[in-house]
Amino acid sequence: MEQLLPILIGAVALIAGIILGKILFAKNTKQLIETAEQQAQKIISDAQLQGETLKKEKQLEAKERFVQLKSEHDKEVFQRNQKLSETENRIKQKEQSINQKDQNVERSLKENEAIKQNLNRQIEVINIKRAELEKHQEEHIKRLKKFRLS
Repeated sequence: MEQLLPILIGAVALIAGIILGKILFAKNTKQLIETAEQQAQKIISDAQLQGETLKKEKQLEAKERFVQLKSEHDKEVFQRNQKLSETENRIKQKEQSINQKDQNVERSLKENEAIKQNLNRQIEVINIKRAELEKHQEEHIKRLKKFRLS
C-alpha cells in the first residue's frame, strides 16, 4: 500500500492539476475572448467614428464646392446682365438719336413745305401783279397811241 499511496497522490494531483488547468485555461480563454470582443468593438467604434468624420468632411467639401460653383455662376450671370444692360443702354441712345434725327427731318420737311407754299403764293401774287402791270401797260400804250393819233 505504500507504493500505492504515491501513485494515488500522483493521480489525485494529476486530476487536480488537469481540473485546475482546465479552470484556469477556461478563465484565461474567457478573458482573451472578452478582450478580443472589446478590441473588436473598439475597432468597430473607431471605424464608425472615422466613417462619420469622413462623411462630414466630404459633405463639407461638397458644400464648399457648391458655394464656389454658385459664386462663379452668380458672377457670370452678373457679368452677362451687365453687358446686356450696357447693350440696352447703347440701343436706347441710338434710338433716341434716330428719333431726334427723324424729328429734325420732319421739322425740316414741314419748314420746306411751308416755304414752298409761301413761295407759290408769292409767285401767284407776282403773276397777278405782272398780269395787272401788263394790262396797265397795254392800256397806257393804247392811250399813248390815241394821244399821238389825235
